[in-house]
Amino acid sequence: MMTIQHTTHSAIRSAQRGLTNDGIEYIYQFASRYHAGGALIYFLRQRDIPLTDRRSDFAIRLVGTALVVSQDGSKLLTAWRNRRTGLKQIRKKTPYRYDCLEN
Repeated sequence: MMTIQHTTHSAIRSAQRGLTNDGIEYIYQFASRYHAGGALIYFLRQRDIPLTDRRSDFAIRLVGTALVVSQDGSKLLTAWRNRRTGLKQIRKKTPYRYDCLEN
């Protein structure tokens, strides 16, 4: 079991969305990973769920959930859920934040 470091914002958002630490860890373990918007995003698709869990209410409820994590993977920044167009939104994001490259 890994320790999850929340930001204040992610703790609030996780509570609003009914995400427990068990749910967050499940997403970390099985979700697809994307680099977008200067962050690492874990997005749980239906096909990411192992066959043994496909009938589990716990796993099905998490489909469409995204965890936005800092680039180094040390902190959970926020969590959101969008079953229909969530993956499309992630793919449309720019891969890096260009404003932090200036300096």
